[in-house]
Amino acid sequence: MKRPLAITTGIVALSLALLSGCSQPQAGNPAPSPTSSGAASAAPRVSNPLDPSAYVGRPCDLVPPQLVSQLGFSDPTPTDADSPFGPGCGWIDVSGAKPKNLSVGLQILRGERNGGLSAVYRTRDAGGYAYADPTDLSGYPAVFADTQDRRAQGKCSVYVGIADDLTFSAGVDGYSGQQDSCAAAEQVAAAVITTLQGGS
Repeated sequence: MKRPLAITTGIVALSLALLSGCSQPQAGNPAPSPTSSGAASAAPRVSNPLDPSAYVGRPCDLVPPQLVSQLGFSDPTPTDADSPFGPGCGWIDVSGAKPKNLSVGLQILRGERNGGLSAVYRTRDAGGYAYADPTDLSGYPAVFADTQDRRAQGKCSVYVGIADDLTFSAGVDGYSGQQDSCAAAEQVAAAVITTLQGGS
């Protein structure tokens, strides 16, 4: 049974807002200072940058439909490049007792890139994240991070550096716990990297 479009759009907008803290200010999501610097904020360099420009107008195509279906999601709802959240896409799964959400987003706001993982690190250093755990996904530097730590409640988000000045985010909510949710976010992020590399 499909949810009404207004409800679906609201869920997607909220999910993308929670993933867009490095793009623009949101309630509870402090934006990083564009001028702050220092060794503490030194993010890993991206040795093989990826160009997401082909997907700015079709962000739902960042995640292969086979994976979306495998994870149990449907009803893709995009946000375009002119939206307050930048280009992104959200999916829902209402088949279980608790709804699940999946969101991906390119941290590009009105044509401006977000500053890459350096912006994520600055937000971390300023105390803007409840957690920020560096990792590596398919050879690209990444950080699991969010303004509230709800991983134990099944919500996990990851930012992946695909250029020195640009990240994309992948996040899920409604999973059973930290391992379950972060594994799903990591799986989606790895699939987005493959898509941007020209794979399938």
